[in-house]
Amino acid sequence: MAWDLPLSYAEMGANVINRRGFSAVELLIVVVIIGAIAMMTFPKIRTALDKTSVRSARVSIGTFAAEARAAAASRGCKAVLHFAGGTTSQAWVTACPRLKPGAGTVDTVAMIDDVGARFSTTMTYTRDSVQYDPRGLSMDNANTVVRFTGNVASNTDSLVINTLGRVVR
Repeated sequence: MAWDLPLSYAEMGANVINRRGFSAVELLIVVVIIGAIAMMTFPKIRTALDKTSVRSARVSIGTFAAEARAAAASRGCKAVLHFAGGTTSQAWVTACPRLKPGAGTVDTVAMIDDVGARFSTTMTYTRDSVQYDPRGLSMDNANTVVRFTGNVASNTDSLVINTLGRVVR
């Protein structure tokens, strides 16, 4: 008859391979392909993460400058944004004390931030501090430039604090 049913699996015998998973060779090929793709994309991912770290360091120092300005204006006294470069790359803000006024005493308003360790960057600067008067204006007559360099040498960014004490980038 023309409408014969197909043979059963038992009747096909050698034509059907009884498979229950992947062979070791197939798994090895997949692992090699995934490894090759990862090797091609890892440098780009690393560069992108390094760029993000450099930008984050810049934003952090910009925030410190705003904190110093605000502390000076709200306390009605001088506030200072300090920089320490080299391998530590730190920044912090000090201002006159609120409760115990006295000669030579200051409050640390913003924590001492180890920018180098937190963002894996190196920070260099043209001045070691920026001083703000009680109006929140800079007492320095020059721009302060803070430069950030990531682990990848091409990843750099900078921040400029102008003569009025504003962050202009």
